Amino acid sequence: MSIPLSSQESKQKSKPVSRHFYHSVWRWHFYAGLFVVPFLIILSVTGLIMLYQPVLEPQLYQNKFFVEVGEQKASFESQKENVSLAYSGTIKKFIQGKAPNQSNQFIVKTSEGVNLKVFSNPYTGQILGDFNLDNGLYALSNDIHGSLMIGDIGDRLMELAASFTILLAITGSYLWWPRNTPKKQTGNRFIQALKIRKQNGKRMFWRDLHATTGLASLVFLVFFSLSGLAWSGIWGGQFVQAWSSFPTEKRASNFNSNPITDSDDIHASHKSLNTGVIETMPWNLELSPLPESGTNSGSKGIEQGVEVNLDSVSAFAQTVGFTHFTISLPSNDTGVYTLSANTMSGDIQDATQDRTLHLDQYTGKVLADIGYADYNLMAKSMAVGIALHQANYSLWNLILNTVACAMIIMLSVSGLYIWWLRRPSQSRGLSAPPLPQNLGRWKNASILMFILSLFLPLAAICLVSLMIIDAILVRFVPSIKRVYQ
Repeated sequence: MSIPLSSQESKQKSKPVSRHFYHSVWRWHFYAGLFVVPFLIILSVTGLIMLYQPVLEPQLYQNKFFVEVGEQKASFESQKENVSLAYSGTIKKFIQGKAPNQSNQFIVKTSEGVNLKVFSNPYTGQILGDFNLDNGLYALSNDIHGSLMIGDIGDRLMELAASFTILLAITGSYLWWPRNTPKKQTGNRFIQALKIRKQNGKRMFWRDLHATTGLASLVFLVFFSLSGLAWSGIWGGQFVQAWSSFPTEKRASNFNSNPITDSDDIHASHKSLNTGVIETMPWNLELSPLPESGTNSGSKGIEQGVEVNLDSVSAFAQTVGFTHFTISLPSNDTGVYTLSANTMSGDIQDATQDRTLHLDQYTGKVLADIGYADYNLMAKSMAVGIALHQANYSLWNLILNTVACAMIIMLSVSGLYIWWLRRPSQSRGLSAPPLPQNLGRWKNASILMFILSLFLPLAAICLVSLMIIDAILVRFVPSIKRVYQ
């Protein structure tokens, strides 16, 4: 017959159990952190470069971006003709200057396959110079930020890093949560947990700094990870983007008679309107096919009898409510003029004002007019999330993201330094937190981590691998145990 434990004995009995679970979570936090930290530093640095490129570039190249204001402007078509004569290739886009003293821009894909941004004086039509968009600092940072410049393998690594960052945020919050505080001090325990102690040695100082910085950047870590995953190949491309894409069969709300033409050809999708490695089309429209010109369909657009060209398309855009926008030119006989105003390309600062309109290149009729109101709930969330991620919402957004990147770098550096301080000087292994001897509690923590990672497929696969290493190899294979001890 078993004898019931007294209250005090029960408390004493429960403490080791809680400690086992704490050590299990700490061990998972360590594994995820050791993998994620280099990626977080890379993402933060490249993210800062991309955040400030639109601010710094016009100041560094004022002779291209700014012009002397004249009395009369040259037609857009004449400027387009000048660009065509100067560059061999295809003119993909036209972007009108946002102010009277700003140049116009043409995006040209040369016959060699290079994407150039060509600057034109809106008054004289003179070409002011060009940029190679594929080799610029922004494109380089964007490529590193998204795939480490190694294609699909890099994309998967970045996706795994973003997935693990979410797990880090969850496990880190659990580790920070104040425990073993007397009930009399309950109201004060959270304040105490936010303090950075200097008097208890270097390791304590850096641990407190890491915990406090992690707590302060918790929202940013989760937000950047989730919104960044929208660009990833598996979680973003195969799951979320597919759920959020504007459906082919759905008609734009204000032009109900004109569905977007179905097509399986990726070159006929909105994704084809992106500028090289730089994605400028709304994320949820990328997989949606483009309409086609010459179908004798469409609603009222450019006045009948008026030639459809850059000038008439631009004039029409302003009559239907566009302010700052990009015009994508037809790429072939069935191509369309696409008017787009969205945060992805920097045309506007408010994602809720996103709008994409397609015109028949022959008749000027409107084939589709898609706005934020037409997006589903997921697409709306991602449109706003991506705009915040890229700091499109004016100066306050830029400042907030800058502070967030700085905190994430500090969090990463402090985490590495804590590991280095607690690591035995002669150790050649990872010096991971000890594997709990209470295997039952380890299993519970592992199951919890696995459940949390189910909606992040790469993280789930990796966690299963780590569970196998921890449960079997670390315990029974001496060479692996030396590395993980």
